Amino acid sequence: MNRPIHVMHIIDSMTFGGAEVLLRDLTRALLARDIRVSVCYNTHGPIAQEIAAMEVSITRLSHFGRVDPLLLGRIFTRIRQNRPDIVHTHLFKSDLHGRLAARMAGVPVVISTLHNCHNWARNPILGNLYGANARLADHLIAVSDEVRDYSIRYTHVDPKRTTTIANAIPLARFENKRAEGKKIREEFNVPENSPLLGIVARLTEQKDHDNFLHAAQRILQDAPEARFLIVGDGPLAESLKVLAATLKIQNSVIFTGNRKDIPLVLAALDILVFSSRWEGLPVALLEGLASSLPVVATNVGGVPGVIQHGVTGLLVPPSNPDALASSCLSLIKDTSLRGKIAQAGYEHVQANYGMDGMVNRTVALYQSLLQKAGSN
Repeated sequence: MNRPIHVMHIIDSMTFGGAEVLLRDLTRALLARDIRVSVCYNTHGPIAQEIAAMEVSITRLSHFGRVDPLLLGRIFTRIRQNRPDIVHTHLFKSDLHGRLAARMAGVPVVISTLHNCHNWARNPILGNLYGANARLADHLIAVSDEVRDYSIRYTHVDPKRTTTIANAIPLARFENKRAEGKKIREEFNVPENSPLLGIVARLTEQKDHDNFLHAAQRILQDAPEARFLIVGDGPLAESLKVLAATLKIQNSVIFTGNRKDIPLVLAALDILVFSSRWEGLPVALLEGLASSLPVVATNVGGVPGVIQHGVTGLLVPPSNPDALASSCLSLIKDTSLRGKIAQAGYEHVQANYGMDGMVNRTVALYQSLLQKAGSN
């Protein structure tokens, strides 16, 4: 193949989320390696503008429910127009429709990334449907070993065609931003000596912000000067604001909405919190560690593959605000422990989760599968 490889990525949305941010960063890295990239998506969001700014062809397809007969035809048409060498799908709706459309259009290689330990996979109907459809893919990439094992167990994907390539981040974006982080505190009127705890996540059931807010109420009983930053947007935004008012902590909680300056927001924090019910391998977790932040996270999905309890962070059971509050308070009260954990987490992410390793493995998989398909 004398021309550059053309990879078409298909993803459910362009909102701020781990899969979307990962796709944005992967796109930038692939372009730097002379790989042509195009992107198709369904639900609009701010990541679309960031990808379009890279002069990448990006197309919105549809915004209907999970099963959308029109979407299949739209993807098929787009593939026939662009003739990619590889179709790489992300998330349930795009996986289900994208893999089938790619096969119908005769695409040489079809790949899907498994991003999460989704609860829907435990439903035998959905799990088996996904697993049957996954046979249309040449290979599956799991973002952590935990996601790989979970998918094999509940959706019955083929272990021989499922490889772990861990999520990664552009590490340099998150280093040495502490001074700039002070501007974020000033923006939200957070005193310099107030412990600032934050959660960076879509406001959805998965991330369990209810857990975070109930933990915040308990933390304020022992540390009334603490403040809490909820960074992101989503369908639960209004109900979470109502909950904060119901818990009478609304004066200590700041809802920032979506932010494009995440490195600076992280630099403003003292502690990063994950209160999720389930996870894959959160990109924001890696970003927090790269920002030298101590992390308190629920022990779910791929999180314990990154966080060694008491060493690179603190782990707590999901849906347990008392445990979440207790661990956060231990870091608020013990600055030495906070610094020790932050340093260990920083060293761990630097050694294991840089973009080069992930991109090298992804490109090698692309090339290997194209050679096997006789297209390279």
